Amino acid sequence: IEMPLEHFLSFCSPMQTRFFTISSSSSVHPKSVHLTVAVTDNPRPDGTVFHGVCSNFLANKPSTARVFIRPSTFRLPADVSRPIIMIGPGTGVAPMRAFLQEREFQKKRGSRVGKNVLYFGCKHESLDYIYKDELQQFKNDGVLDILRIAFSRESAVKFYVQHLLKQNAAETWDFIEKQAGYIYVCGGVKMGQDVMEALKEIVASHGKLTPEAAKEYLNKLSHNGRFVQELWA
Repeated sequence: IEMPLEHFLSFCSPMQTRFFTISSSSSVHPKSVHLTVAVTDNPRPDGTVFHGVCSNFLANKPSTARVFIRPSTFRLPADVSRPIIMIGPGTGVAPMRAFLQEREFQKKRGSRVGKNVLYFGCKHESLDYIYKDELQQFKNDGVLDILRIAFSRESAVKFYVQHLLKQNAAETWDFIEKQAGYIYVCGGVKMGQDVMEALKEIVASHGKLTPEAAKEYLNKLSHNGRFVQELWA
């Protein structure tokens, strides 16, 4: 097929906007917004490197940028005494960092804040364990009650956050069913699917439900705003 360049360009999709989940609490940082961005630099088969347009733009510290804000589905429980389970490997930890800042703020104001549980995963502790010092500080200060980490490339068998969830199935079920806790998942679509399967197994096993009933149980949690996911491809 031969056609003028302008005709070809008319078929091409325009560049899409990039969405990032804010990784800071407006209560703690009222005059700034924090983002957690992985810089994309992927090798091509021909030996060249594809540089992610937006991530590299931000990494080069531009003096100005065009931004906009849209509502997020991530909301902390109105009842601050409810426990929350946060599952955010890689840059999926962004909203969890904001949550922990907000829960610390609530705690300092005298609120009876529920337990905070974080499942974080990355390839290597020395390579991409982002916010390591901050998370440890939240733990030391009693804001983060439970911190569970999966390093997927530091053993012969790959180990992910969904495996950690299964290891702590009874605890997870207690938080969800007996304490009416909330679950938040942020990260890649594949990870989200694997976590969903792990949660279905936990609900089916400890709730003594069929797989279909366990799926419906989680759907009901989602409908009630107690199971929230923000995933990307």
